[in-house]
Amino acid sequence: MSGEGEPKRPHTQGGDSAAANDNTPVTREAAGVQQLFNTTVAAQTPFLGDKWLSVFAALSSAKDALRDVDDGVKGTIRPIGWAKPPPPADSADGLPPDVCRDVIYPWLPIDEAVCSARPISRAHGSQLVNEAFVQRRITKHLSRHSLTGLIDVQRTAADTTNAAAPTPAPPTTSSSSSDAPAPAAAGGGRHVSHFCHLCQCCYALEHGGVVWCEWPEFIRLADIYKLTPSTGLPLIMSAQWMAAHLPTKADFHTMPLALRQYSTFGHLLNYQGTSLAITKLDEPDDGDEGKKGKKEAEGGDGDGDGGVTRQRYRIGSSEHEWRFETLPLSGLPPRHPYRHTYDPHNPPIRYHDHVVGDFLFPSFTAFMKWMVLVEWCFQEGVDEKQVFGAVVGGGDERYRSLLTDPIDGHTTIDFITEGEWDDGQRRLIILKGMKEDDTVAAYLDLYGGIINLYTTEAELEGQTRLSDRYPTAMQLARSLLTKHRLAHIIPQ
Repeated sequence: MSGEGEPKRPHTQGGDSAAANDNTPVTREAAGVQQLFNTTVAAQTPFLGDKWLSVFAALSSAKDALRDVDDGVKGTIRPIGWAKPPPPADSADGLPPDVCRDVIYPWLPIDEAVCSARPISRAHGSQLVNEAFVQRRITKHLSRHSLTGLIDVQRTAADTTNAAAPTPAPPTTSSSSSDAPAPAAAGGGRHVSHFCHLCQCCYALEHGGVVWCEWPEFIRLADIYKLTPSTGLPLIMSAQWMAAHLPTKADFHTMPLALRQYSTFGHLLNYQGTSLAITKLDEPDDGDEGKKGKKEAEGGDGDGDGGVTRQRYRIGSSEHEWRFETLPLSGLPPRHPYRHTYDPHNPPIRYHDHVVGDFLFPSFTAFMKWMVLVEWCFQEGVDEKQVFGAVVGGGDERYRSLLTDPIDGHTTIDFITEGEWDDGQRRLIILKGMKEDDTVAAYLDLYGGIINLYTTEAELEGQTRLSDRYPTAMQLARSLLTKHRLAHIIPQ
């Protein structure tokens, strides 16, 4: 009887030779990863063998038909009654190895490729879906999401074996936090084979590809603002952290994808000595009861489309911590602009600023870029400064255009300050800091009819004109403001 969650193997000929292969080191390792993927909630869904049964049957039938034609008279159909030739010795493997390698496995998600390798090709599956296969998948995903050089995995077994001790989960006020280490990780961390680690990382990278494409800009900004490790980029998904925090694929799906993706590398970032790891919170903040009526008036009951709920999180800890909450679709008023762009994988965020009030961001990734520029800009050695500020007036149509229109060639971070300036509209226009070779950042901050220019560019001493003291930031700002007929606000 097959184990729970394990796919049933079809009865085939040549069972003795196949069984001999079931005890090889590679096969045992593949079986371990199969157990990793099968012992999850997702394993309760129909298995790939059922979903792809017709495909496998069709391919096998086509293979048999070709053999029949070859064994008969070319150009004819074998007459009824002819005895079918005995099957070749490798028929116990189902599909030929090259078909599995070149046709089937490349199209399957990594968990289905691993879990189906042995049932489809028992003698060859573990050799085809091996470390080299998974590493190629990882490299492809990193390249596809423009993450090459920014994020990576421990590439060799030595890296996995000799890595540092597991990264501890940040302290929580509740033991039910989804990012608390699994019991198996207690006492120094659960051992994970290199193949298993590669599969965990590959699974993480191939989920939410469109959202992964949002992170390169954030990581480049984080590097400019000196939030990345002293060893520099790429940020490495370590075997110890993955084993402690994401032991199964069910754990991966306990947060919206954007938040979970950040969790795989966020603990490596550091602000003034504090890890910027993300933690799910279970207890309410002080004053939450007072906000309850306001949230219910907005139409939110805590249940949202795509599995998003009104859930609180924390980044950082102690004196350097920032709390926010995800918003379900039902938590937005009927005509709210964020309803049109709502993505349950990258949901809107509400963040409370003790000075200004509540900020509402259209997505978690937009919120995180804002955090780098506004909250984490005081990292030692960054030296961000305000170059100039100008008052235009909230009713000026040129200002309104810059505040609301698409800005070609630049990333914008749009968010709402609830109940204040310009009906709450606020925008950061990032002029520099998002591209691969950028070493400084510069951006415009627009709110309440005011335009401010900030930059990390080092000031050139001995110069009196702003355009000479900050040539890069000023040239970019002048170009954009001139295009919107606002060059007159730029000081000399």
